[in-house]
Amino acid sequence: MVLAFLRAEIDSPRFGPYHLSALQQLGFDRRLIEMADLADDGQNAARRRVLGAVRGYGADQFLFRGFPDDARWRRILLVPSDYRRLKYANEETWIILSEGTRLVVVGADNVTKGRAAPVTAHNILEIAKALRAGAVFPELIAIETQGCLILIEGHSRATASCLESTENVQMIVGSSLKMNRWVWI
Repeated sequence: MVLAFLRAEIDSPRFGPYHLSALQQLGFDRRLIEMADLADDGQNAARRRVLGAVRGYGADQFLFRGFPDDARWRRILLVPSDYRRLKYANEETWIILSEGTRLVVVGADNVTKGRAAPVTAHNILEIAKALRAGAVFPELIAIETQGCLILIEGHSRATASCLESTENVQMIVGSSLKMNRWVWI
C-alpha cells in the first residue's frame, strides 16, 4: 500500500513536491519509488518514512490520523457495479461534490451536470479523457467498512473511472476491526 500510495502521488502537482522534498531530506531520490525492491526491508522502511513525513502514515497524523496500525491490505478489481458502494473520504471538497452523500456516483453525476467546482471538474474530466485514450493510472486505495469502500487516495481518478464506467480498476483495500477510529471515515 505504501509503495502504491507514493507511486500515485509522486507526480501529483499538489503532493509530488512534498514527496520529492521528503525523499531528498531522507537521502533518497525517485528510484526508491520507481525502482522499488519490496524484498528490501531498508527500502520499505524508507518509503514508510516518506509517506509518514508527507501524509502522516505511521505517525497518527494528517491523512492517517486515527488510522489503525493493524490494517490488512489486499488487491481487488473494481467493476462498474462496485461504484455504487464507493465513497469519498469525509473531506469538504468531496462532501460538497457529492451533495453530502460522499458517494462517488453522485460526484460523477454532478461533474457531468456542471455542478462541480471548476478546478475539480477540470481535473476529473482530464483524467476521464485520458482513460478514454487508454491511459492506465495507479491503483486506487480505499478501506472497507460496513459494506462501503471509502477512498484514501485517488478521489479524482475514482470519479473519472465512474464517469467512464471503467472495467477492472485496480484497487488496494484495507480492513481492520478498528477502522472506525480513522478520522476521515
